[in-house]
Amino acid sequence: MSAIAQKKTGSVVFKLSLKDLKHEWILTSCLVMAIAAVLAPLLLLFGLKYGIITWGREYLTQDPLYREIRPMTSKSFNKEWFEQMEQRDDVAFVMPMTRQIAATVKAHVKGKNTKKELNIIPTRAKDPLVLENGAAIPNKKECVLTRIAAEDLQAQMGDTIVAHAGRIIGGKYEYGALELKVSGILSVRASELKSMYVRLPILEAVERYKDGQAVPEFGWTGTTPKAYPLYDGLIISLPKKLGKVGEFSLCNRTGFTKIESLNNEQLLAKAGFQVAPEMAVYRLYTLRKPAGEESVTSVKNKLRGKNAHLFPWVAPIKAQLINSSGQEVAALSLASLSAGSAQALATGLSPIPPWGESRRPVSEMLKIMLPADLAIKGDNFSLKVSRENGTLSFPVAIMSERIPTGSIAFIPAELAGILKLYKARNIKFDDSLKEFVLFRRGYAGFRMYAKNISDVDGLRRFFAEKSLPVHTEIKEIKKVIELDRGMTLIFWLLAFVGITGSIASLIASLYASVERKKREMSVLRLIGLSGPKLFRFPIYQGIFIGSGGFILSTVLFGIFSALINSQFRPYVDKLLGFPMEAGVSFCRIPFFHMLAALSGTVIIAAVAAMVAAMRVTQYDPAEALRDE
Repeated sequence: MSAIAQKKTGSVVFKLSLKDLKHEWILTSCLVMAIAAVLAPLLLLFGLKYGIITWGREYLTQDPLYREIRPMTSKSFNKEWFEQMEQRDDVAFVMPMTRQIAATVKAHVKGKNTKKELNIIPTRAKDPLVLENGAAIPNKKECVLTRIAAEDLQAQMGDTIVAHAGRIIGGKYEYGALELKVSGILSVRASELKSMYVRLPILEAVERYKDGQAVPEFGWTGTTPKAYPLYDGLIISLPKKLGKVGEFSLCNRTGFTKIESLNNEQLLAKAGFQVAPEMAVYRLYTLRKPAGEESVTSVKNKLRGKNAHLFPWVAPIKAQLINSSGQEVAALSLASLSAGSAQALATGLSPIPPWGESRRPVSEMLKIMLPADLAIKGDNFSLKVSRENGTLSFPVAIMSERIPTGSIAFIPAELAGILKLYKARNIKFDDSLKEFVLFRRGYAGFRMYAKNISDVDGLRRFFAEKSLPVHTEIKEIKKVIELDRGMTLIFWLLAFVGITGSIASLIASLYASVERKKREMSVLRLIGLSGPKLFRFPIYQGIFIGSGGFILSTVLFGIFSALINSQFRPYVDKLLGFPMEAGVSFCRIPFFHMLAALSGTVIIAAVAAMVAAMRVTQYDPAEALRDE
């Protein structure tokens, strides 16, 4: 048979299948309505699931407050901790927070008298709370206000806010003022608090000022937190040995916990220097916390009248000597030693440090005595001391005196004590002050946002394992997630039952229809229509019935979804716990999902019709035409 004849034959089968459905229009209508009766409720259920759950997820995802993780207790978090958290895949943003008591200021709009107390909250690039609530990230001279703060201050975009940080020093009230331009006002949903969002250095400056420190960058006066020395122990040299009672008294309420007697060889190994052989030498030390200047003073008072000489001791410190070009000249092991000329003469000290006793300005402590065999050239050297999470560099003067033997370098005891403090505290050398100053140990809290609402619970469990309780909106998130799971389960259960019933009904109807038309089908085969051609007959009918049922169910879905969207909004608001926005349909199905549902219906109808189609190919025309 030619291609044209095959095409005409196929067209004949298609037309005959449609005319047959038209002839039995009552049965066809019943089948279409039966399928619509199954599909319409499924579409409504899927529309509710998609509308409510999808909008609920979008609402929770778009509102950063639902992705926020806030610590419930105060704890110190260092810089390294924040760097580690920023590298997590489930964290979108994390920001340090200072102590709450230091994060408040009194503010007013420049030119107005209305003053209000505001919370200061730090922000930086990629802050979702600011960016997703109608504002841009402020620069170092700007601020962003919450809506309620702007209303109370009567502030508008572009106004200048004067913020006052207050403190009481010696019974006298002092304050530092700072002017900031309002670069943005957040939407109402961002926060119900009167808050001002600024860059972190501003918040740190307010905290330092309230702690009594100076803030030179803002012109706020105060003190400078200087570094102080800590010692691992104390070397004591006396003309004669102490008794057991005297040794015990040195470990009683002095800050030192252990004492040992040393000979000259042991002293050289421990401290790098020696005294006269006839001198009695002791080492006081601690096992846990290092001792401070007050401990040295306490021991000195207990040894009064015994001609004792004290040498504060710090275990050797690894350091690098750096030249003016930034290149490492030598790797050094720094030992501590300070002694005046009279003390050196009385004890027979060797070597004798050229800087005398300690307790002098830092600028006079920045000195080093190198081994004699270390050849160096040039001026302007510095020392660099490293630790696990940073380095400390400072200038140092090379003494002309050298250590005749040994492989260590000596620095003043007080300088060594400050380097000992650096192992536990953050210290930097201030070039303008020529001082070692302390700076922040860590932060009292943080402000964190998960990348997605599904990441919130994982972060909550992570902090629970670290024994750090946090506040999250996990209850609201779980409500939407559980609702999604429940509706999905119900949808697929009803879909399975309904689709199974529809398939059975369609198979039975089409099979019965084919059986009733057994004689007619045989005639069609006799006049030239082969079995494979007639195979399409019930399939065409199944596709038509399935499509008709889907169209009718779509009409019913449109009617009932409009009714649900208009009449049931208050109930959905109560179910979710947050209001649906005006104009949002919570019973809806996107076009592509509807197209997928139509394709699925047509495919299922076609597959169901294949059972009847298989029966058509089995007919024997001679048997069907025999007169029984």
